[in-house]
Amino acid sequence: MKQSAHATRDELYATVREVLRRGASETMNPAEFERLALAALAWQRRECPALDRALSAAGDGVEGEGLSAVVGVPTDAFKAATIATFAPGRDARVFFTSGTTGEVRGRHAFETMELYELAAIAAARRWLLPAERYRFVLLAESEEDNPHSSLSAMLAMFTRAWGADASAFCVEKSSLNAETARELIARSADEGAPVALLGATFAFVHYWDAVGERGSAPLPPGSVVMPTGGFKGRSRELAPDELMREIQDHFRVARSQVVQEYGMTELSSQAYEAHREGVAAGRYVCPPWMRVDAVDPETLAVLPAGEEGILRVIDLANLGSCVAIQSADLGVVHGDGFVVKGRMPGATPRGCARALDALLSR
Repeated sequence: MKQSAHATRDELYATVREVLRRGASETMNPAEFERLALAALAWQRRECPALDRALSAAGDGVEGEGLSAVVGVPTDAFKAATIATFAPGRDARVFFTSGTTGEVRGRHAFETMELYELAAIAAARRWLLPAERYRFVLLAESEEDNPHSSLSAMLAMFTRAWGADASAFCVEKSSLNAETARELIARSADEGAPVALLGATFAFVHYWDAVGERGSAPLPPGSVVMPTGGFKGRSRELAPDELMREIQDHFRVARSQVVQEYGMTELSSQAYEAHREGVAAGRYVCPPWMRVDAVDPETLAVLPAGEEGILRVIDLANLGSCVAIQSADLGVVHGDGFVVKGRMPGATPRGCARALDALLSR
């Protein structure tokens, strides 16, 4: 599976497809991962001049070699330019970042959804949805109602792969249908059908606000809960520990049944909590084709394990845009996973600012 710096699109897609089909339980040799990531990035820079400008500007002065010297394109770049390795008009799907009315939103276009779906299903099968079938109660919009939501698309993939009868998306036209969710949970409890209760973090809060004590019902054995997204809503802020207690109290589930996900619109893969495998709650584990490092906010140099920085993600499934993404999330990388500490406060990190300037300057 050796890749040269001049690998073609077809060679890269075939190799990454093979890696994803192995599943999330298979390991990947670090040298193999690095060769493939560097080959993919070299090809992407040849195919996307905007990306090449951004990474050249962001990486100016970064020391090291191999992946240690790779800088990620900042997520804000997806608001400033089209980051794509294919020609305009060949979009199979476009996801937009969330935002308020009038705010510029990031745009992540996909030429094909094949790698995204392979990655999503493989990672979820290991860490989120280990059983064969679930009844899905989804506190989110359907992909028909919100085709530009990466969360809605991923949840739809899950329903196709694991879904039982009577599964439902419970948000319509930005309004939560709490009664539908409550009735479906109650029916599942009566029938003993395992529930996958998945959705945006603050949809859980709105659910409890709407149904009150009537919503406090135990989920059937084998059920899982996945809240994803931030903890700050338009109405109030909720601490992560408080959310976990509320979920466990309302649905009578153990903490091991609540699995948080780390993902973003600009990626094609997700990391998950793996406390059912002995990893401490609150730490995220990556599938073999994904790697997270903490980098120095000033220099963008990779930091040693245990030091706090901003998280850079290498996602081999992200062939259509950029495999190296620089987030604005603060975090710490440990030997068995990484912890998210919040968002980078204040100004855009210097290297990322240079990348945005290069994108906006012609």
